[in-house]
Amino acid sequence: MNVYFISGMSANCKVFDAIELPEGFDKQYIEWLIPFEKETLDEYTHRISLDIDTSKPYVLVGYSFGGVIVQEMNRFLNPLKTIIIASMKAENEIPALFRLGRKIGFSEYLPSRFFKTNDLISDFFARFVYRATPADMAKYVSYTDPVYTKWCLNQILYWHSNFACPNLYHIHGTKDQMFPFKLLKDVYAVDGGDHLLVLKRSREVSNILAEILYK
Repeated sequence: MNVYFISGMSANCKVFDAIELPEGFDKQYIEWLIPFEKETLDEYTHRISLDIDTSKPYVLVGYSFGGVIVQEMNRFLNPLKTIIIASMKAENEIPALFRLGRKIGFSEYLPSRFFKTNDLISDFFARFVYRATPADMAKYVSYTDPVYTKWCLNQILYWHSNFACPNLYHIHGTKDQMFPFKLLKDVYAVDGGDHLLVLKRSREVSNILAEILYK
């Protein structure tokens, strides 16, 4: 059975390289596409799903913003299971910082040139979110196109979870810096795991994935 992985905002699927799946499950990567001008989340989600083989049973796995994408895919696809990692699945799980950004229109009024530097992603996220080295960020952060970055920020800030995704499973670290664990319900907890648990706690994530896949 194919298991399709989608990474977090700006990150490539190398973040999943250390993840191991049990026998009988094949890991497939779906990389980000650059959005078209004024492309909606629904339109984008349809376009990025074109490489999914729907002729046989499959599973979707989304990390961080990729978790939002795989939930949206369930509006028109029928995966056997959907697994989100270090993400959000309900309105009451949206962080206060995101709500504030939505209220003040943070990303709407920033000029495009603001998004033309890698510093927005690599430096800010490395220091304050991922706590990773610049070398690691250079390896895993591939998508820094300003159109893509601004589009993603808008989608994250204004996403409303008004769709009950069936057969949904949630893996989350108790020390996640982006999506506070205390806001979440019905999760497989990785004790002490932060937002980069797919890299830092890959063995534990792999074991939980195996448990979910065999359910």
